Amino acid sequence: MAQLECLTPAQIANELLPVVTGGECVAWIGSGLLKLAYPAWDAAVKTLCGACGIQELEDSLPTADELLDKAEACKIANERAYEDTLGALFGGPVVEQRQAYSWLMRAPFRGYVTTNVDPLLSEAAAPFGYRTLHCYPFLEPRAIESPAKPLFYIHGHARLNGVPSGHDLIFARSEFDQAYGGVVQLFVQSLLLSYPIVFIGCSLSETDIHTQFQRVHSMHSQMKSTRPGFTPQPRFALLPTIFNEAAGARDYEAERSEESRFAELDTRVLRYNPRSEERRV
Repeated sequence: MAQLECLTPAQIANELLPVVTGGECVAWIGSGLLKLAYPAWDAAVKTLCGACGIQELEDSLPTADELLDKAEACKIANERAYEDTLGALFGGPVVEQRQAYSWLMRAPFRGYVTTNVDPLLSEAAAPFGYRTLHCYPFLEPRAIESPAKPLFYIHGHARLNGVPSGHDLIFARSEFDQAYGGVVQLFVQSLLLSYPIVFIGCSLSETDIHTQFQRVHSMHSQMKSTRPGFTPQPRFALLPTIFNEAAGARDYEAERSEESRFAELDTRVLRYNPRSEERRV
């Protein structure tokens, strides 16, 4: 079976340049860019369990649905501790910033969307003059047209006005159900239908997000059937190679599975090697 292509930074830039420089492209930033400063999803849920008196997940590699349900159990058990802990985990001041954020701010994106709740993106944007924040539940799709390069925190912001807070964050099952049955659903569908998007550090593994992509895919299919020549807005996902530490080798099977999932979301994967010396240039 043929090996999957791994692109150099220069090749990735050539692929994205026509889309990003068109003036309409949106950057969608996921948790892959916060690992140096804030806890991963599973680690955060583990901390919530301790704070709320809930038994931790036994699986060392829990699914997105398992994490959502466990967070929900924590919220039900002790909502005050749940919110205080989320605020403490994700609402602290930024003490370390990744260089990737500076690149994102310099690139000619129309705006920025994130499912993260930490202040990394908003803090990185402020020195460039991008201070217009739209945070859940106040999301207005038309605001993406603003010339001020708006930032959309579609799962909430844990440090608005410099104060840590776990209120109005989307982290547990009931919160996802409410948001993706209402304002976030409308925002995401409008974005996917109207703008080119580059996903950076995103797994898009949550069922609610996947569902919105599937609905937009169905809409595009209907448009193609009624309007010959219709072409949906392009979407790309920057994903690192997957390395199997136990086997000491690149995990091509996992990569194929991941790329297949993104293909179902009408999103083309651009794979890069995070271990490459070229990344340091």
